Amino acid sequence: MLAEGHPHAWNIDRADEHLRAGFRNRRLADGGRLVVTPQMRQLAAGMPAWLRRGGAIALSGPWGAGKTTVLEALAAVADVNTAFVTIPGRAKTEAAQWYYITTAITGTEATGTARQMQNEAREYCTAVPTLLIVDEAQHLSTGSLLQLRWLWELEFPRFAIVLAGSDLFERLHAEPSVRERIDARIPLHAHTPTRMVELLQQHHPIAAATDTHLLHQIDQAYAHGSWRAWSKFLLCLATDNGHTGALDYDTAATAILSITGTRPALRTPGAERTADGRPASQPTPRGGR
Repeated sequence: MLAEGHPHAWNIDRADEHLRAGFRNRRLADGGRLVVTPQMRQLAAGMPAWLRRGGAIALSGPWGAGKTTVLEALAAVADVNTAFVTIPGRAKTEAAQWYYITTAITGTEATGTARQMQNEAREYCTAVPTLLIVDEAQHLSTGSLLQLRWLWELEFPRFAIVLAGSDLFERLHAEPSVRERIDARIPLHAHTPTRMVELLQQHHPIAAATDTHLLHQIDQAYAHGSWRAWSKFLLCLATDNGHTGALDYDTAATAILSITGTRPALRTPGAERTADGRPASQPTPRGGR
């Protein structure tokens, strides 16, 4: 979070400079940088207006599509109190869910009934401009969603809420009174292999130096278009093992083995193999198989 009026406020191109240390250490390998996406630009460009009118935005996409990274980039350039909360699947009741929400908003541990915590959040937002970011919002109960709708309809100095989660649009569709009050819906989709490789080469120097054929194979055998999986892979290489420069096939396979426990069959171009594991170009031994 930036100070109010900071020159980088809502400038998404400066988000990489202000990412939370915890997120950077968990998701960005040494030498990596944030890749700004159209969804990040849409959120950051619209947020000043949404804050003025109490806007609500929904962000939905599959696991690994980059939802958390989009949210962290937005939080990095916010110049209001930014309450970032992840709703765990085990938090089933309104009281459990509002414990996480109110604690994030106020910065102090919430106590009391769900209604008491909701009122505490309301009183805080009355005094402090706030952007509330709720990740894994598909876990919110109907009661919690309705109370959040009540919250963003109140008159605050500046307030907006971003709900994010897998299959969130379907979840909101089941709650018409909430669905109809969403100001913008921003979908995230899994990237095609070619687009994933392009983004990776912008994201980290190891990927930029590595043969694209190998990157495609890693994506096919291991990452499957998931930013989260690629983050683990690059963290393993650059941060845990100090690797720099281009990858070779053996190093890439060893890194995947250390993450998954299974060594993938990565092949150099033209090195296709027969069913018994021999290079296709190698003749069958005399006497047959």
